[in-house]
Amino acid sequence: MDRRIFLSSLIASAMGCSVPGHAEEKTHPSLVPAQPSTAPNYWCTWAAQNYMYGHHLPSIDPRILEGDSGANLAHDAMRESILFGEHGWAETFYSRIRPDMFFLLDDGWQSGGSSTFVLDTAKFPRFQGSPRDRLAALNRAIGEAGWRGAALWCRNTPAGDSGLPLLERSQSASIGYWKIDGGDGQFDLMRLRDESRAALTLEHVRPEVPVNGDWSRDGRFEPQNWGSRRVEILRRSDVYRTYDVTSILSLPTTLDRVAQLLNAAQNRPGVRGLLNVEDEVYVAAVLGCTMGVMRHPLRGLRPGSDVDLFFNGPRQAKRRMDEVIRAVRWQRIAPPFTAGIGHFAMSSEILTDSWLLERGQTWQYDLVGQTIRQGAPACVARNVAMPQVSAPGEKPFVFAAAFPNGAAAIGAQQRTQTGNAWFMPACEVTFNVSSLPGPFGVFGEFSRLILLFDRPLHAKRILAQDLAGDEPLDITGQVRVDGARLHLPGELIRSAGLHNRTEGDLSSPGLVLALV
Repeated sequence: MDRRIFLSSLIASAMGCSVPGHAEEKTHPSLVPAQPSTAPNYWCTWAAQNYMYGHHLPSIDPRILEGDSGANLAHDAMRESILFGEHGWAETFYSRIRPDMFFLLDDGWQSGGSSTFVLDTAKFPRFQGSPRDRLAALNRAIGEAGWRGAALWCRNTPAGDSGLPLLERSQSASIGYWKIDGGDGQFDLMRLRDESRAALTLEHVRPEVPVNGDWSRDGRFEPQNWGSRRVEILRRSDVYRTYDVTSILSLPTTLDRVAQLLNAAQNRPGVRGLLNVEDEVYVAAVLGCTMGVMRHPLRGLRPGSDVDLFFNGPRQAKRRMDEVIRAVRWQRIAPPFTAGIGHFAMSSEILTDSWLLERGQTWQYDLVGQTIRQGAPACVARNVAMPQVSAPGEKPFVFAAAFPNGAAAIGAQQRTQTGNAWFMPACEVTFNVSSLPGPFGVFGEFSRLILLFDRPLHAKRILAQDLAGDEPLDITGQVRVDGARLHLPGELIRSAGLHNRTEGDLSSPGLVLALV
């Protein structure tokens, strides 16, 4: 044997790492558990419903898709065939993570109002019988398609004890989640659910316009205090959804709402609520929130520019489906945790994104033709020290968290400026993970990421795995260890975090890192 190969093998054996091409190269099982996550995540039909009208027409005026007109079209689009027919959503979307997520039917599934819990047999002729039998059959069909189960949208539920029959009907059909889109102001459903011990997660909201604050200036979400209505909902509900946003400025709008709510709830373990950040899946994964996923793969079905008020603009979210897979699978490792657990920090530096909204880019018609600005903290952190971010020019949004089980995650995401949209600034980030054992989630792109530990790293084998895949890669020879610092080059983060990329997908990297 060549002397250099022999010495390399000897050193690698002593360090517990492998030498590329060596006959005795070690293998390691997947870093992502096979067991589905129990986090209350769901895929919601609403955005897809809003994309159904106008397929194959010679032309379409985007104004018909705005406001109440668009909502009514989406309501009418809900029917059995789009869920269970040929190419039905329940049968074709998110095949790899269906067991992790509820399939949530939004507005249009019920007959007789927004809180009857009576499945509309005119739209769902396959499901007959009593209201309870219809719901049970619907839930079975969704479960047979591989999903965790059915979740249901409702609005303006009855007050007092009048909601008990609806809870009992839902419970007898084994429905696991309600998206309460307004109503239940006194949390009567929470009380009734707790008294009946129903296995049902309840989500509440405070409705918001899709942009924050004075959008002509800085677009900030107002600071929340302990007595605010939003914080009261977060304290008393299972899940608080941060609510509607514009597609193009979704990230800063959502991130600022999350920052203010977590800041108000920090170090109050009695707060029971999880934060649902809708479709900002990497924010959910890193900051321990839940997801109300709305993105879907339907494209090119409308005439002209293929207008879609929910997913449009340079981000091309409908070509970023792998991000959902990565975020959901990370939560098998690091489950979301309630807003009151631990401390929270946000930087005083504010990054402001902007966009001139054109017709066809928002359902909020009074924003059309306006330059919208949305600001959020440059960096936020849950239960960890604030990451240190160095950039030669603009900075990305950076967020990080430590989880109760010892895992930690960090994310860096793109910026949006009128004339320069969804761009990723170069950045070097130092993330102090102290004594946390990991695993570590890394989401987004970095020029370099440095993990700083509380003691030098000795004889550690470094594994990285695309969260969309099942095979860890030994990257020990591709990183640099400098005492207690682990240096991860940006090129390595990209190659490992996109190792199992779906062809044509534009998602940002997402990987899990383990030291073994």
